[in-house]
Amino acid sequence: MLDEIAEIQRKYGIIGREEELRKAIMAIRAGKHILFEGPVGVGKTVLATALAMHFGRKIYRVDGDERYTEHKLVGWFDPSLVMTRGYCWESFIPGPLTQAMLDGAFLFINELNRMPEGTQNVLLPAMDEGIIVVPKIGVVKAKPGFLVIATQNPEEYVATSRLSEALRDRFVWIPLEYQSEREEIEIVRKETGCTDERIIMTAVKIVRKTREDPEIRRGSSVRGAIDITALVTARTGRDFPDQETWVEASTMALATKIELRERSGKSVEEVIRQIVLSVLNEQQRLKTGRSGSPRLPGRETGLGAGRSDLPATFVSLVESKDVQGLLKLFRREPKLAGKLLADEGVFNSFIQSVESSKAFLPGACLLFLVQSELDETKRRMARKVLVRMILGLVSKVSWRGLQPTEYVNVPFRPGLEEIDLEETLENVLGKGAPSLEDIVCRERVRKRRAAVLLLDVSNSMQGERMVVATAAVGVLARKFEDDDYAVVVFRDRARVLKSMREHVDCEELVERLLDVEFGGSTDIKKALETGLRELDSVQAKVKFGVIVTDGWVTRGGDPVEVAGMYPRLHVVEVPMGPAGGDSEMCAKMAEAGRGKHMRVHDFRDLPMALSKLLREC
Repeated sequence: MLDEIAEIQRKYGIIGREEELRKAIMAIRAGKHILFEGPVGVGKTVLATALAMHFGRKIYRVDGDERYTEHKLVGWFDPSLVMTRGYCWESFIPGPLTQAMLDGAFLFINELNRMPEGTQNVLLPAMDEGIIVVPKIGVVKAKPGFLVIATQNPEEYVATSRLSEALRDRFVWIPLEYQSEREEIEIVRKETGCTDERIIMTAVKIVRKTREDPEIRRGSSVRGAIDITALVTARTGRDFPDQETWVEASTMALATKIELRERSGKSVEEVIRQIVLSVLNEQQRLKTGRSGSPRLPGRETGLGAGRSDLPATFVSLVESKDVQGLLKLFRREPKLAGKLLADEGVFNSFIQSVESSKAFLPGACLLFLVQSELDETKRRMARKVLVRMILGLVSKVSWRGLQPTEYVNVPFRPGLEEIDLEETLENVLGKGAPSLEDIVCRERVRKRRAAVLLLDVSNSMQGERMVVATAAVGVLARKFEDDDYAVVVFRDRARVLKSMREHVDCEELVERLLDVEFGGSTDIKKALETGLRELDSVQAKVKFGVIVTDGWVTRGGDPVEVAGMYPRLHVVEVPMGPAGGDSEMCAKMAEAGRGKHMRVHDFRDLPMALSKLLREC
């Protein structure tokens, strides 16, 4: 297999990726569908195309987006032919899925998780049984050799959704990370033809820094380094570019390839300039023999070296990224956090350990717990990482699900596959021949939705539970980013945290939740009245409310009557107080509101439970 991999690399100009090619060859020979997952610009498309050509297969490409319908994937009927021949194979125009099955070819779907779930689900019978059913004409069977190769960006990328469990189950998974610095240097050299090693190395270092900068949500791929190198070598003169040339070229190349965090507070130009100058300064220090690596106090060989004031247990937990262990430590002795994290170097190591662990929920709970023991500067830094970890948890458990739809009659346009024959015939009666303007098609369109989430933040909502609840609200924000939604928090009074018509990104909403004061008595009736006013303020085909509470009513009147005024009200019962909740009240509200009553036995499961509930709404 090594010779085969080397041949693919040589023939199709692939640098590195030996492990990924080995796995892909195994999968194709076993007849398994492949899902490549990785960030933009890591070569997913190049690998898929090279593999198809290597195995001598045709390849049909689809670029996923949220408007790509199942009929575009399967095929549609030519309206003029349907009018003369009826629904038959001669009037059917095969889509890429059908064509790939008929030819025994590869179907390459780029960015599969940008497609609507309804379109994704069309793939299930094709991948599972090698068949699809074309309405009105019959079954299409795949010829031997048919295979789906798909790519997806990580779920935390904007405008992506999570693949359904059923669809993921049909694939074998091959992750693609950014390549090593050495391989990226080789890629830039190959793509640009540049012979100045210093320029190539500098461009690559700048790009790799964008993947680490705390102000940047999504860094650049190696394409950024290719563009920087091309720009600086296109300048006049042969000397090594000066500082401003690097800044100018990097800004031109990277401004469209990176994505700043919503709460960054800096412009993209400022962030890029800062990165470029840090790389150039580091190179200058190395050139003059001075180390550019910042050191923690007394840290010659590790976090605890030379630091007798740091307990060995703490040092071990930080260096092993044991977030659960750190959480237990600071739960037992919360005041210890202020003492141990007072040193800036130790604090930075602690933050890096927590964030790089990818333990989203325990990491967020840990940061929420220690923030009250930190000074203002460190508290702001911890808050930024806390928000990022909550958003990571939201991305992990949230997917958009099927959107409610309805059919409407519209004028013909290419891609609409279903004709309303009765209306069309009425338009063409008395005419010699029908024109496109006479054809009426049926189009499936998304129903507008409106939802209000009511979150109980009374006395039982304490400490780390606010982190979990915040993540749950983030799930709603992600799922309803294209719809109207409101968030109401309540205890003895109700407060609209986000109104129905207000446009707030998920990060800002998370920040607002983390600042909410909890405690006090519980007036569920007042909360339901406030939520109902929010729902009544908008027009939508689908309207509903979701209330998250333990059901205890300690203030105000009986909420059941107000629950019955909702178009639909779902109740998520959560364990909040030590004495439990009022399950009977939760059931009564759900029954009156014609909604679901969902019990969550472990509060930590709330985000996933809400995600599943919203998926069905």
